[in-house]
Amino acid sequence: MKLSIVIPFMNPDHQHFSEMLMGLAACQFSIFSTVEVILVNDGSQDDYQKEITTASALLSIQLIVLPCNHGVSYARNIGMAAATGDWIALHDADDISLPQRFIQSAQFLQRHPEVIAVSGDMLVFNQGGKDELMRLFPLLHQDICVDNLFYCAMAQPALMLNRVLWLASGIQYTEKMDMAQDWDFVIRLSQHGQLANLGLPLVRYRQHMRQRSAEINGEFANIHVRGIWKKQLVHLGADTNPALLQVHGHLSPYWLWQLSDIAQAWELCPQAVSHWGNEILRTNQTSQYVSSAILAQKIHRLQRHWHAWKASGSPTTQVHFLL
Repeated sequence: MKLSIVIPFMNPDHQHFSEMLMGLAACQFSIFSTVEVILVNDGSQDDYQKEITTASALLSIQLIVLPCNHGVSYARNIGMAAATGDWIALHDADDISLPQRFIQSAQFLQRHPEVIAVSGDMLVFNQGGKDELMRLFPLLHQDICVDNLFYCAMAQPALMLNRVLWLASGIQYTEKMDMAQDWDFVIRLSQHGQLANLGLPLVRYRQHMRQRSAEINGEFANIHVRGIWKKQLVHLGADTNPALLQVHGHLSPYWLWQLSDIAQAWELCPQAVSHWGNEILRTNQTSQYVSSAILAQKIHRLQRHWHAWKASGSPTTQVHFLL
């Protein structure tokens, strides 16, 4: 059984890059006959040969150097096309995989040949190296598909693909997307096989200010995020008018922000929130795009969250569910 690990990179912090590679070297690979690490240098200006040479003593590394920067989606597609493993694990250049990640994911895919992609939970750590929180994701295909209406319900830094099913799907990352390309990829994969999350932490996800996400916390979502929301509502059969899309965007628990724009979310009226929920549930009854029962639970929870927040009388109030 062969494993390919695909890692695109473009000017990562040298220390972060080294820690990522050493983290890989510390992982367990006992069930794999071969492990190939495919590094795709997407036009970096810095020289990373020192880190790569050091890691090459511990890992089988294939380096692909692109002459100029094409973007992370292009680079990831290049690396995946070069992969020869039974399983393809995706990896970011500054995160750290937990030791059992690859064995746990590959064994799951072996037991579930209908699953095209599996991921898991993430431990989020800060620049000081301290784990701050664990980000949890839904486990089952139907739950993942419902949550994908609102946010990316699989952690790309922990994603592993069944290569045979992925090749048959013809799905690639959409180039020129500077944000949410993982979400777009997972949604399209769901049309070609089952999705699953293990319910176990698989990777330590590094949060730092050089990430693209750090630059957009104050925006009402990125153009690509809004585009995915709109496409998902179209799949449901909903009329994607600006008013409905605005409510959907402000209530979606997109994991980069709890509420994308506090002021505008606060100004939503109860009638608009109610109409949004009714329209989504009504159109899905016809299209059957996702599970109606699970969607109804999700809509009720989001509406309940918003109403409780408004009832507090202050937009700075944080609402937490106990269960």
